[in-house]
Amino acid sequence: MEPVLQCLLEPGQQVNRLRFSPCGRLLAGTTLEGTVLRWDLGAPPVPDAAAAKALAQNPKAKVPEPSAPPSLPFVGGHRGFATGLAFHPFRDLAFSADSWGSLRAWPCLALEPRPLWEVPAAHDGWIRDLAVGPEGDWLVTGGRDGKVRIHDSATGGLLRELALPDGSEIFAVAAHPTEPWVVAGGLFGRIALWNALDGRLVREFDGSVFHLLHRLQDIGGLRCLGFADAGRTLFASGTKPKGGGNVNGHARLCLFDTASGALRHEMEVGELDKDIFAHEAAAAPGGLFLVPTTGQPGSGNFFGLRPGEPEPVFKFNKGTVNCHSVALSPDGLRCAVAATNTGSNGNGRRLVDGKYPGNFSPVHLFRLG
Repeated sequence: MEPVLQCLLEPGQQVNRLRFSPCGRLLAGTTLEGTVLRWDLGAPPVPDAAAAKALAQNPKAKVPEPSAPPSLPFVGGHRGFATGLAFHPFRDLAFSADSWGSLRAWPCLALEPRPLWEVPAAHDGWIRDLAVGPEGDWLVTGGRDGKVRIHDSATGGLLRELALPDGSEIFAVAAHPTEPWVVAGGLFGRIALWNALDGRLVREFDGSVFHLLHRLQDIGGLRCLGFADAGRTLFASGTKPKGGGNVNGHARLCLFDTASGALRHEMEVGELDKDIFAHEAAAAPGGLFLVPTTGQPGSGNFFGLRPGEPEPVFKFNKGTVNCHSVALSPDGLRCAVAATNTGSNGNGRRLVDGKYPGNFSPVHLFRLG
């Protein structure tokens, strides 16, 4: 079951996080330019300029409709990288965060959305991830400052502060789909689950595969946490580091039993030193996990994996190079993957006509089988 590419979006910016709204109408993505991009998947398609001209000249002409959905005005206001994005489960409301520690809420379908509230210093620096509770009354953020914070979704006010037992910086957070539980994972691969209402530590999970101490460097490989199978499974993705300042390793997906904390499956994703990081993963219907990978320049793929099967269900690499995010639509029929443009620039690349060409993220919109 290989995904079918429906359209390719080329926003001209680097996208690091994609999410669908709960209604499925909106696809949004945070960028390294501090913006949130939006595409209206529910709007009627608008013909491009050439098609519109042909239609004006001959109203009876049969003009094919474009496959790409229209974009809405981007959401600005973040001072650093926009790094976290989540939607309220029942309201047309979104939450976003940035690398300066700012957290804000805004009406996600508004033509010109203005913040409903903003907390400029929700963390001391980089907010790496955020998630919203199952009823939408609170949200959880995790930051480089080592704090896990629970906020009131109506005001942004701080309700509770938590931290991993080892105090390490936070790389990923997630909210259980039915229980008032939050989970966070840190630099050393330690993963903890708390009750968000009283701060009680419920259990821990062993994610040490995602960490390596090498030449006095702490190399953290955990990048994503989430729940599958109605919350009975906790999944974690990232890399099993091999070492070095330029991190090498092998992309990993680990599945834990939420009730006991036991590791059920540990899956290698792709090839060693080519598929290095699984920055995100998504749980699709039928026990399928969607896992994009990044690697050395020009590497990285988009995989479909099923626990217990020795080979991937699919491997898609037609332009999905160095993928940083995957989002699954609420109905499970579509997914979006943010990749990196071919010929992207890295350190040491020369100027072209006196300019340093910036990178951008092609967004692949797929239909699932």
